[in-house]
Order: sequence, then structure tokens, then C-alpha cells
Amino acid sequence: MTFDVGIGKCRSVQSDSVDVWVDGSIVRRLAPETKWQRDGISVLQVPSKLCSTRHRVAVGEEVFLDTGLINANSAGKLDVDGNGDFAKARLSMLVPVIDPAPAPPPPSRKASWR
Repeated sequence: MTFDVGIGKCRSVQSDSVDVWVDGSIVRRLAPETKWQRDGISVLQVPSKLCSTRHRVAVGEEVFLDTGLINANSAGKLDVDGNGDFAKARLSMLVPVIDPAPAPPPPSRKASWR
């Protein structure tokens, strides 16, 4: 099952990557050990090939990634402080773990007829 996940507002678009302003929830997922500063300064650079085809990528608009395209080796670059100092970020941390097996039905409660 694949779905799109919104990660933040598009800052710029290049031919092979997209720069996205991300908030604290994204920063905490990608770099939980990092002291995060404030909304609006952290930038995540993602390969454009991971962006959803169902949503247009445009400056100032929300950027969506297609979770079906993200695997354990998918990487982006994260600049937590917004100062141009990028570090590698594992994009698989943005995809919630989903158990593909359906949950078993709850036990039935049969009324006893005495």
C-alpha cells in the first residue's frame, strides 16, 4: 500500500532535487539527536524522483513524497539550522511502519441462552 506524505513547503526546485522548508516534527524524525531551533529555518533536500506524481511540485506549495518510492537506502540532505550545512538524512524515517497483515477480527461474544 503506498500513499503520499506531506513534508513541508517547497523552497526551490532543481532538475534532480527539491528543497523543502520543514518543521520540527520532520526534523525530530530525521535527526532525533539534533537540537532543533525553530520552524521555517530547517531545509530538507530530497531527490525529485521521490516526489509524488499526484501532486504538483511548485515553489511555495506543499511537497509530497510517494512512500512507495522510498526504501531503506533513500537519502536526502538536512540543514537543521538553515545555514547551508547539510548532513545526510535517511528518508525512510519519514514513512510510518505499516503491518501489511490485516488485524485479526475481535473475538465474538456469543450470548449464552440459559
